[in-house]
Amino acid sequence: MRTAVISRDAILEASRGLLRERGWSAINMRSVAAECGVAVGSLYNYFPSKTELVMATVESVWQELFQVPECFGTEERFCRCAAWLYHSMQTGNETYPGFLTLHAMGFTTGGKLEGRRMMERTQAKLREDMCKVLLQDEQVRSDVFDERLTPEGFVELVFSILLSALLRGEQSCEQQLEMIRRVLY
Repeated sequence: MRTAVISRDAILEASRGLLRERGWSAINMRSVAAECGVAVGSLYNYFPSKTELVMATVESVWQELFQVPECFGTEERFCRCAAWLYHSMQTGNETYPGFLTLHAMGFTTGGKLEGRRMMERTQAKLREDMCKVLLQDEQVRSDVFDERLTPEGFVELVFSILLSALLRGEQSCEQQLEMIRRVLY
């Protein structure tokens, strides 16, 4: 084994590669070290356990898939954002087979709580970004939101509906987009 200098990013890139090619079972300290061409002990400088490595891999996949673009144009801005989100989820599920449905199973018993917190933070950031897009959409009717239906609640609902459609295997989110159009515009 060569004693190469490696970075956290290089480790996560190798880990994502193993996840893409071989699935969750391939993510362990030995396989990732071999993929990086370093000794197993080198990984422990960055990740104290397999759980930490898996959590960081999951977080890096979410960040890779869900960087909300700056511009969705001006027409039906939020609808375009929702379509982008669905496409990103589909792409993620194809690139990392079963990722969106199975990633929680990658955490060991001790890491489930930390893994859940990390996923909540990552998803909260995504919902926050979507909410910004919604609030910047000048075509949204002024009477849509009130104390019973807030922009944050609407984004949460849209996120859930799109995830549910993906889990059902729907190839298109056109019905969900039409619902969004009817509510917002």
